[in-house]
Parts: sequence; structure tokens; C-alpha cells
Amino acid sequence: MHRIHLTYKLFICVLVTIFLNSCSKDIGSGLNVDDSDTGIPVTFTASIDKKISSRFAASDVMTEFYVYAFSGSSTKARNIKYTWDGSGWVSTGRVNWPRNEISFYGLSRSFANGDEISNSNMSDEEQYFDYTVSPDNPKNLFFASKLNTTSSAQGGNVHLDFVYALAYPYFTCVQGIDDVRIIINEIIVHNLKTTGTLTFSTTNDSEAKWTLVDGSYGDYKQVLETPVELNPNQRTAVTISQPWIWMPQRPDGWETEPGAPVTIQEADALHQCYVEIKCQIIKDGNYLWGAASGENEYESVYYPFDTNFRARGYQRAIKLSFTGGYLEDGTPWKPRSGAAITIASWITIDTLVNPWEEMDPEDLIF
Repeated sequence: MHRIHLTYKLFICVLVTIFLNSCSKDIGSGLNVDDSDTGIPVTFTASIDKKISSRFAASDVMTEFYVYAFSGSSTKARNIKYTWDGSGWVSTGRVNWPRNEISFYGLSRSFANGDEISNSNMSDEEQYFDYTVSPDNPKNLFFASKLNTTSSAQGGNVHLDFVYALAYPYFTCVQGIDDVRIIINEIIVHNLKTTGTLTFSTTNDSEAKWTLVDGSYGDYKQVLETPVELNPNQRTAVTISQPWIWMPQRPDGWETEPGAPVTIQEADALHQCYVEIKCQIIKDGNYLWGAASGENEYESVYYPFDTNFRARGYQRAIKLSFTGGYLEDGTPWKPRSGAAITIASWITIDTLVNPWEEMDPEDLIF
């Protein structure tokens, strides 16, 4: 009787186990909670979604990018580097397709903390990083994402559309004083914000937004490749050694004006933005500005600057109409020698949004 009792209890246990397993399958019906790897590697292609004119071709080159990938709460890739070998993107690391959906995040700079990235949080819950555009050595930045996709949806291959993360202005100048010559040697934009947080969109591929840091400012300087003499009442393009690359923003302009001067020292304390032009102004062979101690010397004239660069990625042309400007003490510029010059109006700054121009394929490396 004792042995029969044990057999009966074992039989009951087996029935209970079968019942519980059956219930477990019913409860999980339709839910795929297995995010393990399939063992099939992800392959990547990549391009820069928007190209700008050949003026900035050198800055458009992207020879490497880094990838994070998340499937549910599992990290499938962490800062894996991909390099262009002339025919495709190769990596020493490997990302495998999961059985569930996966999201990929790409950046043309490493997500690891360094000179530009001071902090990053790349997890399945949040994806953002803090970035600084160095005034001394500005570098281009592209980002991409492919959200909530599967191997079957992508055919095993992921194409990342990288987009511009920063703003790309350039200057043209107009000489608005008819009876003088003006030669420009250097342009400096003071008190631009340098640092911000770029947060990836949770819903749209290759979308993100900037949140800028108010306490971080810098001066962006360009010494011209060769000094440029402005043509009266005509646009003159300014050739610079490297592209202007700024955080997208609308700075607060220097609030000086005739009759209400604000010094540039006060503007710096208030983080008001202004443009400094180092130039020479010549009339009848005499230097009215610059060349006080030598013909290679240039002196500064200043202009308020509050042009909108809020949208990332867009190429903008800034037209400087040179009709005077201001001195360091915030008062209107006037010739040092006292020579008579007729100035119809003070400086104006217009911003034009240029359409994107597709570059020829040979201008790109992939």
C-alpha cells in the first residue's frame, strides 16, 4: 500500500505540471519575449542624407561612424566602430540580428567621452549626448537612427541616413561706402553658445533636437586665406580656410546703437553676440583705418549679430553690408583721421537660406 500511495502522488504531480505549463503557454500567447540573437550578422550601408555645395566638400567626408543598438532592454551593440574600406563599411566588432525588433543609433564621432562629447547616456530608455563645438578646431557632426525594425523588414541590411547636426553659415560682404576702399583680413563672431545636448527622437528615424547650455560661450574666428577687397555695392564672397561650424542657435545681439552706446566689454559680460571685422579702410591712398604702424596691420570694426541659426543642418549665407559699424566703446565708427565720409546707413546683416545642392558622386567617398 505504501508504494502504491507514492505512485499516486507522483501521478498527481505530473498532471499539475502539465496543467501549469499549459496555462503558461496560454498566458504568453502572441508575446515574443525571446530577444536572443539569431546568429546572423547585421550589415550596414550609410550615406549623408543632405549634401551641400562643393564649398564644404572637405567637411562632408565621413570615413567612420559608431553604432549602439538596443532590442527591448538588451544592449546589442555598444560604441562599435565602422570604417569605410573603399567598398563597404567594415568593423572589428559584430552586431547580430535579434528575434525581436531592434533600434540602431549611429554617430560620426564616438559616443565615448572625449574632447567633443563630455557625457553620453545611450541606453534602451534614453539616447542623448553632450557635445561641444570647439572654437579653435570645429568638427563636423552627423547622426542617424533606424528605430524599431527587424531583419525581415530590412532584408538583413540596415541603411543609415546620416544628417547634419550643426549649422553651416558663410559670409558674403558688400561695400556700402562708395568713396573708399575696404580690405578685410579676419572675421570673428563673439559669444556664440558652444555646448548642447543632442537627444534622439523616439519616434522618427534620423531625427533629434538640441538643448543648448547657457553658460558655455566661445568666439569663432576665421583668418581669410588671402585679404579680400570689397567691391562697391557688389557681393564679394569670403574664402575661408575651413567651414564655419556652429551650434544651431539664435544669439542675443549686441544692443548698442547711436546715442545709447554699450561697450563690447559689457556685451561680453551679457553674452551678447557681435561680429568683429579686422580691416583696412583707404581713401585717396590714405589709410583711414588699419596700417597705423605698417601696411599689413588691420583694425577692428564691430557689428551687432542676432541672426537665426536655430535649425540644424541648413547652409546659410550671411550678407554683411559694410557701411560703418561701431567702435569698441559702442559708439558709431568714424575715420581716425577725421576725413569726410558719407555713410547713408549703419551696418545691416541679412541671412539667406540657400537650398541644398546635391554634390557629384565623385565628391563623396561612398
